[in-house]
Amino acid sequence: MKLFLSVFYHDYEKDIDGLKTAGAYHKKKQALIPPDGLSLEVMRVYFKNRELLGAEIDAYVELVQQRRNAIHAYKDRPIGDDQEFQGAILRYLVMLREVNARLPYPDEIYAPREI
Repeated sequence: MKLFLSVFYHDYEKDIDGLKTAGAYHKKKQALIPPDGLSLEVMRVYFKNRELLGAEIDAYVELVQQRRNAIHAYKDRPIGDDQEFQGAILRYLVMLREVNARLPYPDEIYAPREI
């Protein structure tokens, strides 16, 4: 997601209203937060509000957030099972393909290919 925002940085920096709504704008400093400094939640909200990757990928990112936060000590949270993990890997591949399909490549020779 950071790669996507970095590639389309000029569009990202012009979207002040979208950045403010998602929490990607420093109100005191009156400056945007660069993609590298964004938290996963802020990116998720920005992508959701701008409908950049769709509801299925948004649901996947939420699942990653929930499971990622389950590693903290002294908190009883579900971590999922093997079937959910395997499904999450497939959904991650879908997300990678979706982002990749939207990235410009200078020449077809540089575009990634699956073996």
